[in-house]
Amino acid sequence: MLDRLFLYSGCLMVGEAGSTPRLALACWDYSWLTRRDGRASEYRDLDKVFAELAERGYNALRLDPFPHLLARGESGLTQDRFDVLPEGLDLRRGARVPVQVQPRKTLVEMLRRARAHGISLWLTSWFMPDTQARRSFVRRPQDFVRVWAETLAFIENEGYADLILGVDFCHEFPQAPCAHGAYRRIFASHPRNPLPQMLGWSGGVCRRVEEYLLEVPRSLRALYPHYRYGVSVAATQEDNIRQLDTSELDFLDTHAWLSDDPRFRFASGEMLTPVAPAVASRLQSRVAALLYRARQSQWSRRAGRRLHQQAEFARMRRLAPILGEGYVHDARESALDWDWVRLVSEHMVMAALEEGIPVITTGLHARPHSPGFWEDVAWHQRLTTMIREA
Repeated sequence: MLDRLFLYSGCLMVGEAGSTPRLALACWDYSWLTRRDGRASEYRDLDKVFAELAERGYNALRLDPFPHLLARGESGLTQDRFDVLPEGLDLRRGARVPVQVQPRKTLVEMLRRARAHGISLWLTSWFMPDTQARRSFVRRPQDFVRVWAETLAFIENEGYADLILGVDFCHEFPQAPCAHGAYRRIFASHPRNPLPQMLGWSGGVCRRVEEYLLEVPRSLRALYPHYRYGVSVAATQEDNIRQLDTSELDFLDTHAWLSDDPRFRFASGEMLTPVAPAVASRLQSRVAALLYRARQSQWSRRAGRRLHQQAEFARMRRLAPILGEGYVHDARESALDWDWVRLVSEHMVMAALEEGIPVITTGLHARPHSPGFWEDVAWHQRLTTMIREA
């Protein structure tokens, strides 16, 4: 342990004043590994996409290293190849068909490219399903500790530990499908039943969730004290999280969407899109853009108030407020008005800067497989400069 502490004496430590650097964050979730072949092959040339990321001014990337696949299985053996199944297509993440991946080999390639282009990494995991159902075995707090400890050890042994800044142990915990293995233990219900996570949490649920929030970061910090540990939350879970002990967390990553505002969600017709055909969905996207432009000061002001409440809660708990995902939620990107999406993103970034939030994303679509958003290099450079130099 002393050797490990000495090794990182030159790095930013969690406990130092101002220890969270200013980061312009993009999020490639698990797509960086699952969109490398066939029609979905935007990440086949990692050197190219990392060069594009650096050109646009980003200095950090939020992604999934697949800890449940990287770590040893129940048999105690490691594997090199897995067949990952599609999931989460509502935000156009990943591939639409099963794909075979090599997480250990490809992660090393990704780490090499990140270092070459000066990109730091913010780790999390969606715990994607595979044909061996590996995520089902990540149930208890000690299971999360084990798979993440083995992942961090792998990265350290390959010589890239200095690239890692933060670890969010489960994307939007404890929501399904990401917390698939823990969901039944926490809510006493199948992960495909969304009602328990949507309702107010009982005392028993709060105690079980709190167990993860305390034990996972505490145990990982004992092994790797030089990283920041925290959790990401959806706006729908904020009231529940406020009831819990968060003393072991270093950051709280809030995911903010324009549709979190019930007035906007109702007025734009977004509540109808889950049951609407594609034509109606395209119409709804146009209505949302027109509605926002017509009263953009009102919507941006309301979003700013929500962001202020989130940041104040984090600071009250002595946590670094992070804005790691947002802001326009639409599965059919072909229907999106990208100028409007950039307008919403810019308003959210400005609100986050006013709150002094140090780690900010320019939006969900800051990724190579959303070319309508990605192709405007000058816009990205302007926003990332604002974030890094605020």
